[in-house]
Amino acid sequence: MAASNGILLDTGPLVGFLDASDQWHTWSVARFGELPGPMVTCEAVVSEAVFLLGGGAAAARIFEMIELGALEVVPLLPKEAGRIRAFMTRYDGRTQLADACLVRLSELHPRCRVLTTDGRDFGVYRRNRNESIPLIAP
Repeated sequence: MAASNGILLDTGPLVGFLDASDQWHTWSVARFGELPGPMVTCEAVVSEAVFLLGGGAAAARIFEMIELGALEVVPLLPKEAGRIRAFMTRYDGRTQLADACLVRLSELHPRCRVLTTDGRDFGVYRRNRNESIPLIAP
């Protein structure tokens, strides 16, 4: 991983950064401008963001960010499948895969902060069963 004390990127800020009509666009653009890069994420976040952006030019920019090294994608499956499944089971299946993967990334890289627009859910989630996750959220 590029930065052991960097930023783990959730779907909301990624979509907000790329979609000028998104409710979190201004906030996301400001965070991208002030936080160190590259940001780190997982394939589930990329998939979710491409879906929410509806493909097209905005979605293509995600892949440009990856190609340019501004966004690092850390593969978690299949190696971390058991830990991700256990986390999702602990929250009775109400956790999205992208969130569970980011929690696992946070466990693997505990000095990183999660950049998210979903502070409510991430405020409840616990890494390593009992540790709060450092967040950057509105």
